[in-house]
Amino acid sequence: MFSVEGIKKSPVIVHWILVVVAAAMSIPVVMFNVLGYDINPAFLLVPLISVAFLVTFNIVGVLYLLSVSCGVASIFIVNKISPDGDAVRHAFSLILIMFAPSFLFLGNMLGRRVAISRIFFWLSVFSSIFVFVVAFRVLYLDQDVRIYVGPLEYAYMNAEFLGAPVFATFGVLSLADLICLQTIMICGSFVGGNHRLPVMLGFGVSLFCGAFLITGSDSRSAQVLLVWILGTAIVYAFKNRTSAIRSIVAILLIVLATGFCYTRMTESRMLNSLAHIDRGADEFATGRIELAIEAFREIVASPFIGNGFSGYGRYLSDEGGSKALSMNSSTHIYYLTLIWKGGLLFFVPFALMLLINLKACWLARKKTDATPERFYAWSAVLMAFGPMAMAWDILIVPSAGALAFLLFGMLAACRKA
Repeated sequence: MFSVEGIKKSPVIVHWILVVVAAAMSIPVVMFNVLGYDINPAFLLVPLISVAFLVTFNIVGVLYLLSVSCGVASIFIVNKISPDGDAVRHAFSLILIMFAPSFLFLGNMLGRRVAISRIFFWLSVFSSIFVFVVAFRVLYLDQDVRIYVGPLEYAYMNAEFLGAPVFATFGVLSLADLICLQTIMICGSFVGGNHRLPVMLGFGVSLFCGAFLITGSDSRSAQVLLVWILGTAIVYAFKNRTSAIRSIVAILLIVLATGFCYTRMTESRMLNSLAHIDRGADEFATGRIELAIEAFREIVASPFIGNGFSGYGRYLSDEGGSKALSMNSSTHIYYLTLIWKGGLLFFVPFALMLLINLKACWLARKKTDATPERFYAWSAVLMAFGPMAMAWDILIVPSAGALAFLLFGMLAACRKA
């Protein structure tokens, strides 16, 4: 029953696949740990992604395979020139980088057979459940959303789902960015959906919870993304006057949640940063400028083959470097990280893959209905591959990154009759 031909022909199978995918990608609990890395339900979708790859195989698939091959070549060439005895770790880094983009094919397969509004609905349902449960616990226990533990003050989000730990709560951006994507989808379903009153009320409450968690995360870039979500609702209110009332309600819910959260916070990193921005750009950017400068230096040293997906210091840095360099294996800027790790050898086919899929998205818009959910999907993708990707390597993380690529692949699909 579960086969390529079965998926092509049976709408029932596709419907249940959509439900499973939505649940796995929207409730990112920690399942188990592999090689020191938390695994969430999105990893269980690998067999389904393989089937989707075969069903939707095209030039994007060819470039995906080429990117993987070039990444492997980069690892072995760099290891030959500057061996560090850790080729296995570099290989796992490449696998992780290429995992999220594989959701392009799953999104494309679903988009060919299911209306975007339906995909959005199920993603919004499970996202609503997740953000409501997490926010309710925080409010019930009267706790902060963002907490600090450890002598180095590593930032965590105080997130727990029905007693289960949540994936990527360490490093606030990993979870806050996922909640940003979930919130914009919930907003799209709330504004565009003609659902029954209990469902609409559920989406409205969850929209409030999502905005509350984003603000409470105290992640400055996530709060900027919340402004993006608010702007999306405002623009759509002017674009589609028939949805203006629901858009206005969505805007009010976001504003009220933000205001409510600020009344609970003893201090705000955003306000403190703006008040002391004169202390220096790198302090404001929490070390990102230093990471970027060092990455540029190492790219100049090895522009074609990169670092073989290693951390900092393969070519230039001396031992005993700064804390930021020693603790990071990425630049915090997604596209810069790709060039720095794999060089132009890896980055060129990868970038072509993204551009060709973007072209397919642009062409598909003429063959599909201009629904509110499609508008919000475009906004979510532009947010993820724009400001979100420039603030952190979130598109590598198999939670927000996987969801962003799923939406990107979905937009490129033309639904079959």
